[in-house]
Amino acid sequence: MQKSAGNSNPQAPRHPPATALDRIDRKILDILQRDSRITNQGLAGRVGLSPAPCSRRVKRLHDEGYISREVAIVDPARVGSTLIAFVSVELDRQREDVLAIFERKMAAQKAVQQCYFISGESDYLLVVACRDMEHYNAFVREVLANEHNIRRFRTSFNLNRVKYDTAIDLEAALD
Repeated sequence: MQKSAGNSNPQAPRHPPATALDRIDRKILDILQRDSRITNQGLAGRVGLSPAPCSRRVKRLHDEGYISREVAIVDPARVGSTLIAFVSVELDRQREDVLAIFERKMAAQKAVQQCYFISGESDYLLVVACRDMEHYNAFVREVLANEHNIRRFRTSFNLNRVKYDTAIDLEAALD
C-alpha cells in the first residue's frame, strides 16, 4: 500500500526563499538553539560580529524560517506529566483527504506532543504526554477509539529518558 504525503502543517507560515547558510549563520543557530535568551550583544560577541549585523542575521534567519519559534522547554516530571507513550497508528485508508483529517485531529489534541507520518507497517507515530495511566486510558477512549479509520494502534511506554535534546547538529544536517 503506497502512502501519499500528508500536508504536515497547513497553517505553517510561508517563508521567502532561504539563502545559503554560512559559518556565522550556523554558529548563530547553534548558540540560539541552546540558549535563545542570550542578548544580541552576547551573541554578537560569541560569533565575532558587531551587534547590528548580528541582529540583522537573526531577523533574516527568522524571516526565512530557519528559526521557527522560540519556546521554554518545561520538565514534564516537574509539572506532573510523567507518562510518555509512543503510539504507532495504522489506518484503514490512506487517501490524502483521510490523512489530512487524521492529522488535523491529532494536531488538535493537547496530549499529542508530536505526530509523525512515517514509513513502514504503521502510518503514524504519536508521542503522547499524560499525567498517568488513567489519563492515557481516557485519551485512548476519547480520541483513538473514536477514530473510525484506525485499523489498530500499539503503544510503548517510556521507562527512562536516557537522552532528550532539541538541538540539531548543524554540521551534520547542513553539510
